[in-house]
Amino acid sequence: MRLKNRIVLSPITTSYANQDQTPSERLMKYLERRSQGGVGLITTELITVDVEHRYLPRTMTLGDDRFIDCHRELVDRVHAHGAKVQPQISHPGPDTVAPLLGDTQSVGPSVAVAPVWGCASRALGVDEIETIAAQYGEAARRSREAGYDGIELHAAHAYNLIGSFLSQYRNKRKDDYAGYSQQGRLKFLLQVLQEIRQRAGGDFPVTLSISGYERNPGGRSIDDTPSIAPQLVAAGVDCFRVSGGVSDLLVSPIVPRTEHGDG
Repeated sequence: MRLKNRIVLSPITTSYANQDQTPSERLMKYLERRSQGGVGLITTELITVDVEHRYLPRTMTLGDDRFIDCHRELVDRVHAHGAKVQPQISHPGPDTVAPLLGDTQSVGPSVAVAPVWGCASRALGVDEIETIAAQYGEAARRSREAGYDGIELHAAHAYNLIGSFLSQYRNKRKDDYAGYSQQGRLKFLLQVLQEIRQRAGGDFPVTLSISGYERNPGGRSIDDTPSIAPQLVAAGVDCFRVSGGVSDLLVSPIVPRTEHGDG
């Protein structure tokens, strides 16, 4: 992927999507204006790989082929002004709003309570994990068919599904995906990358959003990401976007509460 400059718009939640999980006119205009303003690469807000597991009430999805055309319009409008665009794709896992909207229970590597919604997830079975890995691959394929220039995978902050598998803070499993083992924590992400490469092609750019340091008891250490990076590159990661912190209100939440003050 060749960019016109080094200005990159990180994924920012707007909740501008339509209730049917398609990009709204307001959302497309928002991204179009960022392209007009000179951004080289736009990363969309989180787009889910599973229609049934919304991240927020107004979240886009690439969980079915019927969504390809509406995303193609979004891509074309951004491309018209010279910017590249990629979706941030994810399965919300324990952090889905779905339990509050219907009968869909949140899922994760282990039982976890979402800090925002207060809903407890159930632990996934191995066959379900493999199914979700394939959903990531299909979402990547749809991204390519819609004209996106690449994808970003959300795997940071002990948050959403991949991030939860990667962190001992949320991953309490004792099987091949065990949280106490680095290779166990990594297994699901490697499966996801394999599915993406098989379904979207080996030349489709993949960025990985990952925590450099989660800064909380049981979270990923500062040494973890450098030690697994070579494996991730070999599995198909082209670029890393390194972040930090966690979503829970512990030592270093992503969005500090007001009593923390400035600085």
